Amino acid sequence: MATSIYGASDDLIEFDGDVRGEVGCYGTDDKEQGVLISCSDGTILEVKYGKGGAAIWGIMVIQKGRLLTEVKACVDEDAKIYSDVAVFATGLKWAYASQEWERVK
Repeated sequence: MATSIYGASDDLIEFDGDVRGEVGCYGTDDKEQGVLISCSDGTILEVKYGKGGAAIWGIMVIQKGRLLTEVKACVDEDAKIYSDVAVFATGLKWAYASQEWERVK
């Protein structure tokens, strides 16, 4: 089963498919960084509410793994799912969410 990752409400990140669940993450629009999502296929995403100053969840691909097929962009805050949606092919085993993280160069 394919997996989708997307934001919901203003404080949840949803996982639907091979990996299922949700992560509470209130206040990402007030922070410099969003939530870092690390996936079993090597994909790393940053998910943050408030894309472009609108009530939309944005998903930025930091590293693309072998199962990430696309990120469907959302530009309408009145859409049923007002979030970019990361779509994975079948086979994702796990995903970890980190609310506190730092990029080391």
